[in-house]
Amino acid sequence: MKIWVNSGLVEDSSDYLDANNWPLGTGLFETLRTEGGSVQLLSRHMRRVISSARDLSIPIPNEDVISQAIDELLLAEPHQFGKLRLSFSIERFMATHEMYVDDHEPFNVILGQNAGMPSGRQHKVFPYETRMDLLQSAMAVGCDEVILMDAEDRVLEGAVSNFAFRIDGQWRTTPITAGILPGVLRAIAIEECGVVVKDLARADVSRCEAAIVMSSLKIARPVASIDGRVLVIDSDVSDICSKLRQFATTH
Repeated sequence: MKIWVNSGLVEDSSDYLDANNWPLGTGLFETLRTEGGSVQLLSRHMRRVISSARDLSIPIPNEDVISQAIDELLLAEPHQFGKLRLSFSIERFMATHEMYVDDHEPFNVILGQNAGMPSGRQHKVFPYETRMDLLQSAMAVGCDEVILMDAEDRVLEGAVSNFAFRIDGQWRTTPITAGILPGVLRAIAIEECGVVVKDLARADVSRCEAAIVMSSLKIARPVASIDGRVLVIDSDVSDICSKLRQFATTH
């Protein structure tokens, strides 16, 4: 697999990526969805990583370098649906583009504890093993994601996703001040779909009528069940997922 490192394409990625194609070392990253060679929501992802880079004193290449990297990489590693990862560290800027399997199936999720995740403002950083381990734990019991809770039983986020819950007819999502990542699709759901930002507790999740799971790759998918409790997937759920998908594919 060809990857981009600093200023050009590289044939051998073994010095830069681990066995799961995650960048070695530490730094910031953004994972973006591509469809037919087009990158989705690039400007929003760049705003997020630039903000984090200022806080963490990590250099970001200029716009021309990033644009060149994306253009050349997508030509060298084409996919109908792709996972474009941009990573930034003190040592280097890298980009990878891998195949992504697009799926629209509803998610089954479980409730879990926020095991070892930091508090306060969050940045999208690698290594990412802690979050991937949480996801694998959910998958090991036949689920697709986990809803993380803090020590006071407040709802946080998923291992690699954000959630919105429909409670008493209103779509709600957890505030960033709870210590969650500022998800790109979560922000769009708030801006474009009327999702309300509100603190949520375990009891709220236990009585929600419906839920959706959001990320830049999956965009938005219905939640079929939480801890085995079946949720509604009605026209309202389908509409919010469709609206988010349409926004992502046109921006």
